Amino acid sequence: MRYWIIRLSIIIWCTQLVSCAVAPATVKRIRTVERISSAQEPLQHLLTTALASPNSASSSHALAHFVERWKTQIGTSAGQLQGDNVTYDIEFIGQGPGSYPLNYFDEISPAQDYVIRKLEHHMRTGVGAPLVALRENRHREPIESWFPPEVISRPLTALAETEPLNQGVQKVRVRLLCPLINPTVVCHGKSFPLAADFSVPWAATLARSGKLNQSRVLDMLRRMPSRQPRLYLMEPYDPKREPLIMIHGLLSTPLAWAETSNSLWADDAIRQRYQIWHYHYNTSAPALYSARILRSQIKELRAILDPNGNDPASRRTTLLTHSMGGLVGKALVVRPGNVFWNAAFKVPHETLKLSKEDHASLREAFEWEPISSVHRIIFVAVPHRGSDFADNWVGRIGTWITAPPVGFQTFYERISKSNPDVFTEAYEQLGSGRLDSVSSLSPRQPTLKILADLPFGQPISAHSIIGDRGKAGPLELSSDGIVPYHSSHIKEAVSEVIVPAGHSAFRHPSAMEEIQRVLRLTP
Repeated sequence: MRYWIIRLSIIIWCTQLVSCAVAPATVKRIRTVERISSAQEPLQHLLTTALASPNSASSSHALAHFVERWKTQIGTSAGQLQGDNVTYDIEFIGQGPGSYPLNYFDEISPAQDYVIRKLEHHMRTGVGAPLVALRENRHREPIESWFPPEVISRPLTALAETEPLNQGVQKVRVRLLCPLINPTVVCHGKSFPLAADFSVPWAATLARSGKLNQSRVLDMLRRMPSRQPRLYLMEPYDPKREPLIMIHGLLSTPLAWAETSNSLWADDAIRQRYQIWHYHYNTSAPALYSARILRSQIKELRAILDPNGNDPASRRTTLLTHSMGGLVGKALVVRPGNVFWNAAFKVPHETLKLSKEDHASLREAFEWEPISSVHRIIFVAVPHRGSDFADNWVGRIGTWITAPPVGFQTFYERISKSNPDVFTEAYEQLGSGRLDSVSSLSPRQPTLKILADLPFGQPISAHSIIGDRGKAGPLELSSDGIVPYHSSHIKEAVSEVIVPAGHSAFRHPSAMEEIQRVLRLTP
């Protein structure tokens, strides 16, 4: 009884703690006299201003407001406006890579009208009018199940092109281009940088992420998480650019990568080479369980995006990992053979009494092939050989309150019920589904030792970023406050950078510089 009172008290404390959680960024539309005037000005006057002096600040702002007003007032992709001594024949073109039709988004508004808080604002000067475009994710298209459920947001840039006046009629073609895919645009035979605001659309997504922020703790406490593990595309799929999959750590969510993603989108060289994907998983389960789900989802997603395997994006993948996410990442690129199976089970796989589906799931959980496209991993503060925190009073509290996901728990309970006494002594907890993420990070946990000693199953360029909190003393005895140096250090790393930071080392400017350096390396 006392155990449950303590556990309930801790859960209540954690619930109160996360109830105050806020989104990592906010965005607010500002109203000035100039903007109110633009909102009230007739459509034809906005278009006339937009076309009068192309690429000036006033024409760009007028074009952005024209697009917003056209969508809300007219809504069609083509139509006419009567101007002063001219009839505008208007058409919105939504064809080609990174080009969107007008009706794809629910809201389109000028990026210039917004201010961002708690996030650095990154923009690029060039031609066109930067916009923020939002679409409620109601899974209207199959691919949208792979986009964040909060909202589908995109940076867009409106570009208006005209043809010579013909009998009082001027044709105006408006393109809505995503600058993540289109760094430049050709106008009148010349190439120009496409203007962009990368941060306002991203802040709009983050501003809706309060529930996800709360889930980082609450989902540790309940068997049925608020959200199932999912690999998310954070931008439109580009068959030419390499996926950069970011994998967060314990007691975290993809929101940990908010500023990192924002900064990488602002880096021309990195943005043109990579597309950002985030993996969200329930951190109450052991890393190998989350890795199995991620392996499956990578295969499923690529079968949808590139069923023939011809895209360059299917051939190379980089992982950016933090803390326990690094264990998830390493599990993607090793070939374990039967070492995990022999550590956990007393009997051969084929002797177990299981359904065909459970046999397949169990084999994938213990004996798997690596994801062949992964060629580079960045490890940040990763406990390759565990953390003593898992064994002290902090870890014991964590184990008390952590509730592994119901899918994990019932799977191993089902195996144990049909096959009693098949787990080894070290893995007896699996029989009740009680091997949680906290206890699995103990330096004494066999899985960690096996994973740490397994070589990569393919050529991998590994890079380590390790925090020492800026404290003096021998490096070998240093720690980021959670993970000691000897646990984060791996001999396979081709580079290792020590930053004066704690366990959230990836947020330190020196770590960000190193991440950018590694991502710019020749493939």
